[in-house]
Amino acid sequence: MQILGIEYPNINSKLKGKYAKRINVSDLEDVVKQNNFKSAILLLKSKDEKFKNIDESIDRLEIEQMLEEQLIESIKEISKLLNNKDEEEFREFLQIYEIKCIKSIFRKLFSKEQNTPNITERVKKWSEEIFDELKGLDSVENFDDFFNMIKRTRYSKFFKQIEEKENINSLEIENSLDKIYFEKMYDKAKSINLKKMIGSEVDLLNVSWIYRMKKYYNFDEEAIKKNLINRNYKLNSNIIEKMIYSKSYADIKEILKNTVYIATLGEKEEYFEQNIDKFLYKVNKKIFKTDIRSINYIFAFINLLDYENNDIVNVIEGIRYGIDKKEIIARVASF
Repeated sequence: MQILGIEYPNINSKLKGKYAKRINVSDLEDVVKQNNFKSAILLLKSKDEKFKNIDESIDRLEIEQMLEEQLIESIKEISKLLNNKDEEEFREFLQIYEIKCIKSIFRKLFSKEQNTPNITERVKKWSEEIFDELKGLDSVENFDDFFNMIKRTRYSKFFKQIEEKENINSLEIENSLDKIYFEKMYDKAKSINLKKMIGSEVDLLNVSWIYRMKKYYNFDEEAIKKNLINRNYKLNSNIIEKMIYSKSYADIKEILKNTVYIATLGEKEEYFEQNIDKFLYKVNKKIFKTDIRSINYIFAFINLLDYENNDIVNVIEGIRYGIDKKEIIARVASF
């Protein structure tokens, strides 16, 4: 891997400059203090230039789309600064967004939802700007079209197996796509920081999936095992096994009490998923601040944009619907 501090003398300053212009934690804290939606939007417009032209009636989907378009623009700018070898590695990292596009269309077809222009428009944007092989995915109207279109992608072999099954479980398919990505990325991670970035997410995805599959989907132990990412970072197979056979949130908390992830399991069970985001945000923020001479710096930058975009949406929507300010704060990864 080329050392970015030497190979690309502009990239660190460019990313730092872009990041410095974003809504920061202090800005978001000021937004949370607002008592109505109009005041929150006016404050956002004064804090960040990208919000200056938004209408005070803007809805959640419009905010998400605007932030996602800016994420795509950042990705395109970064790609132009990389040599072929590093761009290939960057593209592999970005596959998670490609998978998100595929999952969103698959979920749309599976649920038979027709009126979902926001989904199709976002997938179209990603395919036109970043993922050429997904062009046309946004316009498929049934599973036959979907499977025919997916044949020209790297996921052809995976979906061929799915197409031949009589019964399709949407959750298992989505998990399997994530497994493909994270197992490959974990195996490719050679540096300590990249292993930490990917490994922490692998561990916590497995914890989250165990929790959700037991609580919401009533999966048996064998089904849970089948759906987990088959890699271990800080959680060994013995800990994973204990969680699979646990009976409650309290059990999981007890099992993880001597691990680095105990901070994700607070007193309130309903904040579990948000606490995971807070943990992973801190991991990426530290790497972004310290690992400035490797491509991990870029990966952390993209992850931070993703978390902070979600934070902006959660804060604005919380104020729109009059959610208690403590509840809003609990949902924000960067706080």
